[in-house]
Formats: sequence, C-alpha cells, structure tokens
Amino acid sequence: ILNGYEILKDNSGNVKARGEDIIAIKNGIKEVIEVKGYPSEFYTSGEKKGQKKKTRPEDQAKHWFSECLYSCLKNYYKHKGNEDYIVAMAFPLHARYFELIANVEDFFTDFNVNLKVYCIDKDGDVTISNLNRNAR
Repeated sequence: ILNGYEILKDNSGNVKARGEDIIAIKNGIKEVIEVKGYPSEFYTSGEKKGQKKKTRPEDQAKHWFSECLYSCLKNYYKHKGNEDYIVAMAFPLHARYFELIANVEDFFTDFNVNLKVYCIDKDGDVTISNLNRNAR
C-alpha cells in the first residue's frame, strides 16, 4: 500500500512490458495509469548506445504524449463496464509536457471528459491535475 493505494500491477519500471503500466485501487476506485518518461538526446541501449539521436527530445516527447493519450483511450474502453475506475497518465514534471497538455485541454474541458494527470518532479513529489480544467 502506497499513499492509501493498493498497487495491483506496476510495470512502470519495465518499458518493454505490455498492457497498463500501473493499476492501483483506493476507496473502491481503480486507477489505470499510463506512464511515460522524458526522452534522452542519446540512445540508452542497443548498438547505438551513447550516440546522439536524430530526433529532438521535444519532438519525441510529443510522440510519447500521443502514445500515452491513445493508451488511455484504449484503457477506458478495456475497463468500461467494470467497477468504478479512472484512467490517468503520468509524466515527469517537464515544461514540454505542460505545453502538450495546454494544446489538448480545451477538448477535454469543452466535452467535460476527465483524464487525470500525474506529474512527478525529480524528488518524487507528485502534482495531480486533469486535462479537463473544470475537474481540477
């Protein structure tokens, strides 16, 4: 149990794992969380390890954000009809992710769609928000 959450699944440290990254439950409400880090300028594994990537981290972060958002939509459909649940996304606290959130939050606000967002700073402190400004 962590901060009152019972962790049912945690693949957040295994980037190659399939399925939801984290599933946790608190007060009878399940949270299905997709986790993304922030891209490096350099390859971190494989034969190119240590070499500079051609893709800028800012551009790669946009792709990762889009993949995370898509996974959240898939998770919504996958868990729909089960017990009470929330889909969420988690990112490191970084200005680029705040820019990307700002670019889509009108949609979530206008259509009153809730998507919880966790932002984690370098010390592990968590800020909780929502893509829907009305749900903050």
